[in-house]
Amino acid sequence: MVGNDSIDIRLGDELLISKAINDVIDVKNPKDMWEKVKLDEKGFLLYPHQFLLGSTLESISLPEDIAAFIEGRSSVGRLGLMIHVTAGVIHAGFGNLKPSKITLEMYSLNPNPLRIYPGIKIAQLTFHRLESKTEPYDKKGSYFNQQKPLPPKGLI
Repeated sequence: MVGNDSIDIRLGDELLISKAINDVIDVKNPKDMWEKVKLDEKGFLLYPHQFLLGSTLESISLPEDIAAFIEGRSSVGRLGLMIHVTAGVIHAGFGNLKPSKITLEMYSLNPNPLRIYPGIKIAQLTFHRLESKTEPYDKKGSYFNQQKPLPPKGLI
């Protein structure tokens, strides 16, 4: 799982599927639009243009002077599966108080359904040393102590 300049991470066994609620989603106070699904050996059928939240099988803990970046593996990208929509940075000090799983913002660009399974190598992490330590993410961030995919919190 350790490459020359990255570490592979695997998909966990729980998903939050975005469902149509036929209502406006206010970014200040997002509505409950999620259906929880447990992944098993049968996998999950991800349809074209479907959005879901997953999480990594692995939990990580970063020191206050190391940040990480998450990217999909090239094999996953070649299937048209996005692993993060915008949140590619894992801040220094993430998982500092308790090792945490990384929430994946997954979206299928493939015109065909894709079957995904728990435990597949889905993404990779690269690490970057900061010039100085920062306050741990877990003391000021919005998403800490993650043990499963977490839905969004209000933006204001």
